[in-house]
Amino acid sequence: MFLERRGNDGKLNMTGAVAGYDLGSRTAQISYCLPGADQPETLSQVAGEEQYLIPALLAKRTDRDVWLYGREALECVRSREAVPVTDLLMNAAAGQPVEVDGESYDPVALLSLFIKRTFSLLQPIIHPDRLQALVFSVEEVTKPVLEAIYGAVAMLELKTKQLYVVGRGECFFYYNISQPEELWLKEVMLCDFTQEHLKTLIFSVNRRTTPIASFVEEKEWETVGRAEFTGDETEDNRIGMKLDRQFSLSVSEALADRQVSTVYLIGEGFDGEWYQESLQILCRDRRVFLGNNLYSKGACYAARERISKGGVSGNYAFLGRDMLKANVGMHVVRRNADAYLALLDAGVNWYEAQKECDFLLEEKNTFTLRITPLNGKEVREVLVTLTGLPARPARTTRIHMKVDMEDIRTVRISMEDLGFGEFFPATHKFWEETFQI
Repeated sequence: MFLERRGNDGKLNMTGAVAGYDLGSRTAQISYCLPGADQPETLSQVAGEEQYLIPALLAKRTDRDVWLYGREALECVRSREAVPVTDLLMNAAAGQPVEVDGESYDPVALLSLFIKRTFSLLQPIIHPDRLQALVFSVEEVTKPVLEAIYGAVAMLELKTKQLYVVGRGECFFYYNISQPEELWLKEVMLCDFTQEHLKTLIFSVNRRTTPIASFVEEKEWETVGRAEFTGDETEDNRIGMKLDRQFSLSVSEALADRQVSTVYLIGEGFDGEWYQESLQILCRDRRVFLGNNLYSKGACYAARERISKGGVSGNYAFLGRDMLKANVGMHVVRRNADAYLALLDAGVNWYEAQKECDFLLEEKNTFTLRITPLNGKEVREVLVTLTGLPARPARTTRIHMKVDMEDIRTVRISMEDLGFGEFFPATHKFWEETFQI
């Protein structure tokens, strides 16, 4: 459905089986790469057909204690044979119990059940335990979403060692750089109609930097909402023409002053042939592709790049909305010479950015961290004071420090007093501070 990039031998370069799992509010989707495979494949619920979208819901039958998922669950809900549970990821992230037919259920356990059932589609090809890496693609990465997915997967007790969660914008980045380069020599636009409103993502690169800086600009168009067609031909034509006009105005604005050479259309909102006027605008000197499995394939490429040394992404720095926009470090003395200790590096997903280190304090119970933004703003220093430490000579207090991120802007530092051997015993006093970057 979408083009794929090949190595010199015509095959994907990878060392183990990986999978990409796109988990949305309405649908889910799984793509996978086997070692030596020509291209990523996407699981279909119907053999021999491109039925990639799995309805993202569970349903409990009303006549017996049986849980259904996906299309079967949807059919039984429509026939009133089952009670639905939707918004699985949102409920799990919220952490509130879900009431179903008078009983209360753990929302993370329900999400885990859905993931387990969908993995049953993958098992005839490869058991999830044998995946070298698994990447989940989600609309927005937040701490609650991370905790929900990690908790749900932990309940499955998979042996997969490398588990990641990334935003859809990052999946779009990985998908693009894995395609033939002529498709993205200029900008690439993705029209995403998987949610209630149209969303556009525009991929661009700055080839004057090393590594090449890559960006994905996202925008939601609230004026373009999904239409409810009635089945009446005359009425549906009227609805379609109105939606087509709204879509054409939006894409015209999105394309203005841009050099877009390739356009992708994805999502159930594009079902039918209502966008004929818009298509004429999109096809002017551009290549246009229609499909539904871009995010899961992008997640699959992301999984492959995370386990492959020297992968194509090594030449690119993706500066997406989930990426840390500043370097965080501290000046230290190492072997009697001034040095810089990098703690958090810009260009890393904020939720994957972390560092642990030990260092010796100077005379005062303070130290400074240096924040260096990538956007040209001034470098600044943050003073950290450790109150309550016993009086000790200089460089006789060893501090263990962990640095990570609470969100895209908030750095958290955790520190513990380890003392200095038998001469100055550790108090194991603990401090935690946060600051904005």
